[in-house]
Amino acid sequence: MIKRPFIPLFWVQFAGAFNDNLYKNALVMLITFSLVESGEEAGLWVAMAAGIFILPFFLFSAFAGQLADRFCKSDLIKRIKLAELLIMLFGAMALIAQSMPLLLGTLFFMGVQSTFFGPIKYAILPEYLSPMRLMQANGWLNASTFVAILLGTLMGGWVVIIDHGEYWMALAVVTLALLGWLTALFLPDTKAQSPEMRLDTHLWRLTWREVAEARAFHQAWFAILSIASFWFVGATFLSQIPVLVKEGLGAEDTVAVALLVSFALGIGLGALWVVWRHPRIESLQEVKGLGRSWLLLALLVAISAWQLQTFPVSRETTLDLPGFLMLPQGVALALVLLGIAAIGGRLIVPLYTLLLQRSPRRQRARVLAVNNIINALFMVLSALWIMAVYALGAGILTVLWMLSVMVFGVSIWSHRRRLRELNRSQND
Repeated sequence: MIKRPFIPLFWVQFAGAFNDNLYKNALVMLITFSLVESGEEAGLWVAMAAGIFILPFFLFSAFAGQLADRFCKSDLIKRIKLAELLIMLFGAMALIAQSMPLLLGTLFFMGVQSTFFGPIKYAILPEYLSPMRLMQANGWLNASTFVAILLGTLMGGWVVIIDHGEYWMALAVVTLALLGWLTALFLPDTKAQSPEMRLDTHLWRLTWREVAEARAFHQAWFAILSIASFWFVGATFLSQIPVLVKEGLGAEDTVAVALLVSFALGIGLGALWVVWRHPRIESLQEVKGLGRSWLLLALLVAISAWQLQTFPVSRETTLDLPGFLMLPQGVALALVLLGIAAIGGRLIVPLYTLLLQRSPRRQRARVLAVNNIINALFMVLSALWIMAVYALGAGILTVLWMLSVMVFGVSIWSHRRRLRELNRSQND
């Protein structure tokens, strides 16, 4: 059973994840269906928005990890959540004005506050919970994050397109930020893990040093690279589903919302399933079936590309949600997206638990910050790659076929790398 100190942390991170995705999905729907005209332009702007949000993770994560190890994590969370409230007040004005520069500027600062919260929400878990509870807590955090994505997708995709929706959305993001800050005030106090550490404000030098040090923890580094590989896939789907719906299916924005919900729900279900099947993970020996999971993921991505290629698109009428669900091909596509996401949930929960277990206590937040750096790097690469595909005149179909080949390569790498790390552990 999860202990009481975890409960306020759970709701703080849930409110933050909900707010992030509420705002991001509202912005994506505005770009795709209101602020720009062509599908190619929408694809470029959506990919750029995704890159803007995760760029701060790449720039500031190493410093955020230092702060989390140097100072009391519970106090830092309270200050970060207060900063989120101020940022969302600015974001509310941007939504009402529907100004692209203001909307993207708010998105960047949301990324900054998420960067500083990211290492703490995982690194604080061993200070609140015993090792026996880490797998369970990771499962709940990951599942709830994607429930928050689901709710943010539903509200962000629906509220922003109704009459005066920008005002309701502005109220929602400020309210969630306020609730997150108030809940953070109930977090139990923690102790600084490395209070003697001197902070290094040279961001580039610090980033390279922290990455180099994290590579020395071989099992943790394997988990970092594996998690980042999944986020490359996840970022691609989450940013491009609205474009897939508009250009590939000829459907309304409600279909985009439904498919985003299917994807988010799948990750949550996959996360809870793996917690139920594997209650505890302490080493790489207990993380099994990674190569097979990646291989199945590659197959499902290829199937989604084939489904898109053969989908009966009408150029005379726009397909609405009831019409989409009446088509066997529509239901099949939703189920494939759910399956892709469920495999993702099955992958990342044990990998995050392994990362926590194999990181040294006094350096745990910095190793988790490196995880955020590598995740951000892979998601930036995803955005740049998608922008390049569109710039070369290709479309969403090319993106999916290429992604399937990439994931197949990851399945081979994951299997071989796991065997190598197991041999290294046996020889040490």
